[in-house]
Amino acid sequence: MAAVMLACLVTAIGLVDGTVQAGDPPAAAKEIKNPFEGKPEAIRAGEKIFDAKCSECHMDGTGGAGPDLTDDKWIYGGSDAEVFETVSGGRKGGMPSWKSELSKDDIWKVIAYIRSLHRK
Repeated sequence: MAAVMLACLVTAIGLVDGTVQAGDPPAAAKEIKNPFEGKPEAIRAGEKIFDAKCSECHMDGTGGAGPDLTDDKWIYGGSDAEVFETVSGGRKGGMPSWKSELSKDDIWKVIAYIRSLHRK
């Protein structure tokens, strides 16, 4: 209980001084990792889902109507948890919510595939 109160207090202070934006996930949430990261079978499954659901806007991952997913520039944050939130809940300006069409596991698999495209 004390930890929850402390987290709320830290968030409230951040909102007041501008270091945290309303809608930002708690710091602990940003640490959530993809359970399918680096797993070849999941990456292949994610690729199939990406091709069916995401490639219309993101093309081969390098962008089109949607942003490039192969670089280090992420509009809404690039942690696994932040990308999950973007895919699941959508974003204003064009990113649809996929939570009604894709399971949580499928979203994680898409993220695993996206990570496999990363350019260095």
